[in-house]
Amino acid sequence: MSGSIIREKPVHLAPMRQNSVPNGNSPLKLFTQAKTTITDIFKHISTYVNDSNIFLADVTKSDKKLLTVDKHDDLQQLKEKVTRILTIISRDHMKVVFFGRTSNGKSTVMNAMLRERILPAGMGHTTNCFLQIEGTDKLDAYVLVPPSDEPKSIVSLKDLGSALSREKLNSDSLVKILYPKEKCRLLRDDVILVDSPGIDVSANLDQWIEDHCLDADVFVLVVSAEATITVAEKKFLHNVAQRLSNPNIFILMNRWDAIVNEEENVDKVRQQHLERGMEFLCDELHLYDRKVVADYRVFFVSAREAVLHRAPDPSSSPRTGFAEGYKERLTEFTKFEQEFEKCISKAAVRTKFEQHTNRGKEIINLLRDTMVNITDKSHSLKQQTVQKRTEESEKHDFIEKELKSMMETTKDRIRHVSEDVYKRVAQTLNDEIKRLYTLIEEFDRPFSSDPEQIPLYKRDLHKWVEERLGSNLQSRLHSALYSSLDSVHKDIKERVKSVVNNERKSMVDAITPRSDFAVSYRLDCLNLCSDFKEDIKFKFSLGLTSIWQRFVQSQHQQSALTMNKDNSLNVRNDSLMPTSNLLNSTNDLLTTANSITSLTSKSSLLLIGGCALIWRGIGWKVLGVVGCLYGSLYAYERLMWTKKAQERKFKRQYADYASSRMKLIVDMTSGNASAQVQQELSMYFAQTVRYIDMEKDDICDNLKQLKQEIDQLLLYNDRAKGLKKQADWIDQQLSLFSKQYLSEPMTTSINSNG
Repeated sequence: MSGSIIREKPVHLAPMRQNSVPNGNSPLKLFTQAKTTITDIFKHISTYVNDSNIFLADVTKSDKKLLTVDKHDDLQQLKEKVTRILTIISRDHMKVVFFGRTSNGKSTVMNAMLRERILPAGMGHTTNCFLQIEGTDKLDAYVLVPPSDEPKSIVSLKDLGSALSREKLNSDSLVKILYPKEKCRLLRDDVILVDSPGIDVSANLDQWIEDHCLDADVFVLVVSAEATITVAEKKFLHNVAQRLSNPNIFILMNRWDAIVNEEENVDKVRQQHLERGMEFLCDELHLYDRKVVADYRVFFVSAREAVLHRAPDPSSSPRTGFAEGYKERLTEFTKFEQEFEKCISKAAVRTKFEQHTNRGKEIINLLRDTMVNITDKSHSLKQQTVQKRTEESEKHDFIEKELKSMMETTKDRIRHVSEDVYKRVAQTLNDEIKRLYTLIEEFDRPFSSDPEQIPLYKRDLHKWVEERLGSNLQSRLHSALYSSLDSVHKDIKERVKSVVNNERKSMVDAITPRSDFAVSYRLDCLNLCSDFKEDIKFKFSLGLTSIWQRFVQSQHQQSALTMNKDNSLNVRNDSLMPTSNLLNSTNDLLTTANSITSLTSKSSLLLIGGCALIWRGIGWKVLGVVGCLYGSLYAYERLMWTKKAQERKFKRQYADYASSRMKLIVDMTSGNASAQVQQELSMYFAQTVRYIDMEKDDICDNLKQLKQEIDQLLLYNDRAKGLKKQADWIDQQLSLFSKQYLSEPMTTSINSNG
């Protein structure tokens, strides 16, 4: 080839070095921008999922009607999925795999694209394993050899990756080369280049594809222009096409500088290679149409010349190695790089981010649908709860009115029953007082006029009268009284049952009036008649003393009647001065004294006159007969004054005294009985009506709880609406991302199949 080397120095191409190549408008920036955009979107998604999970946890904990536990558990897993997607996005890059037969110049092509002699290259089988070049933010390059993570010097790469080295690695091993991004534009833009060993050195192509090629965005088949596409190369690409949907493939006809030895057949050879490339890509793999392949998928280049031009060997002459027509081949290589950058950028955006975008939309749509569902359910539940609260409030008002009406009605009823009891007891007690003498006559106990025995007799009589009166009152009043009580009890119970729930109705039914309740008619005769003084001494009925007492008693009765009349006439004059009462009392005393004086003087005169008349008219005989009769009558009464007569007189005196005393306590006894009945009914009413208070308390608690539920549902509704709006915004951002990076119309330089 020395005869074909040009003599002039390519001055105009010499300055084109790595650092002078602008990359501000490089198509590779599309991937970087898309990666930054989708990362920001998924950060928003991560925050949104976290906020949603907190909200959904609160919803699930408080009310399972809005969200089931299983649904919540499924949604909780979204956070982990988003975190995993963010991790994958941070590792996402554009990956290109260079493959072909041994010694076709794959490593040289990569060095030319990197504008640095990074990979070992030479004649024969040079690359022994997979070499992956990726960028690092560190200033020095280093190598990672599996399975160790210990960095090694870049100098060791010649021994590690070379087939000529004694320290050979397996052909499916992957050696990572971390090269500073600042030194290489491609690596700076998240491009990873993978150099493969010759596909003709191993039959395990499927495993290669599984291990290193499934995540590749572009495949570059490097073919020696001095030969043609081999069966092994076609088989490899067929396997790739089976595992990947519509792979992006470029074919580089390398070593095209050798065509200078056959200038007369340049066009025919070029057309032959092009036809075979189109047959393979279009007819066999069905990836592109022929025009796309002819213009943008098959390139005729010289990687050696590109390396010499971009990264010349300092030890060689600047004029060494360039054959005739090298400028066209360098331009072809540049065109390949341009099309390659456009293709890998857009292909990587699609292959790497389209799935993330769709997954992000699925997550957002799932959460948005959940928020919409919670919004609808919370709104529906809120309406139901408001209706229920209204019903409870109306029920509370109804119970309030019923309770007020019941208390007024029951109070009137109890007052009516108490007044009726008062009247019945008063009437019955008055009846018993009227027949008190008959009752006392039934008292049977030995009577003795001995002063020491009289108190004992009185005590027993007091006790017996009290017991018999109480018994008579009980027997006469029991039926009517308890019938009234039972009627009130039933009315109270039915009224209370009409406003309480079924559970409390049974409790109200279980309430029974006191079985031991009985109206006590305590007359307390012992104290009531403690002042009773009997007079059972013998008194002749025709004696002057007896006559005098009867006359005085008659006068007292008349005075009492007169005073009663005066009191009834002067009942309205209670405000008279005390001196009037004193004058009235003095007048009464004077009248009584005059009566007594008049009676005494008249009796003496009448007695003397009568004796004188009898003496003169009838004589001593008649007077003697009268005296005998008077004495006989006295003797008879004196003989008839036995213990029985004394007992009858004692009982008659006691009956008169007890009657007069008991008449004084009729009102008190009747009032006491009425108060007992009123207290019993009031206690029963209070015991029964407390279930209404319990019902009211329950309703009040329900109203408070329903108010809290309404407030909580309103809060859930508002928060769900807010989260739905966030989901709409994120979905809009994903749609904008899809429109900008995934749905942009493809140029003619991109795979027509998308």
